[in-house]
Amino acid sequence: MRSVFLILFLACFSGGPALAEEEQCSTIVEHTEDDTQNPWQTVNDGVMGGLSSGGSVLEAGSLTFKGVTNTNGGGFSSVRLSVPRGALAGADHLKVRMKTDARAYSMTLRTNARSFGRRIAFRGPILGAPEGAWGDGIISFETLKASIWGRAVPDAVFDPSETVEIGLIIYDGKDGPFEMQLKRIEACR
Repeated sequence: MRSVFLILFLACFSGGPALAEEEQCSTIVEHTEDDTQNPWQTVNDGVMGGLSSGGSVLEAGSLTFKGVTNTNGGGFSSVRLSVPRGALAGADHLKVRMKTDARAYSMTLRTNARSFGRRIAFRGPILGAPEGAWGDGIISFETLKASIWGRAVPDAVFDPSETVEIGLIIYDGKDGPFEMQLKRIEACR
């Protein structure tokens, strides 16, 4: 009888044997049919002498990020958006509602962390979004790599609560057209 009581006591006060924590998310960006102005800023490899082109437009309630990458001199295209400091506080990953082609996309997060006077970029792959259909991609903060202009910054620490800019980037080492659509970005834990 004593062991049955102990088992029931532990099950009641430990949350039970099969309870899992639910994901909690808050929306950071959401595009709707009512959006009339595109707040995303384009940055392509032309800043480094590259030949890629790309940018974004709002259409049909989502952001379309498209262009052509050229690995001769760079090979990337990106769009960036300022976010209020604290918007990612407490999060450990981002969930991105998107539709992609067969190319590999990443997300870049920036805080005011600097090295040698330059702002550090924390970049990680967007994983799990199905090709050619709407789905959710995930960026785990554990996968973020710190760099400045593509050069690693080994001891940089990412603090989600200090994020002031988010960005989409294609830098997969391939030449050719790309296109993805973005509906929503959520900060989750």
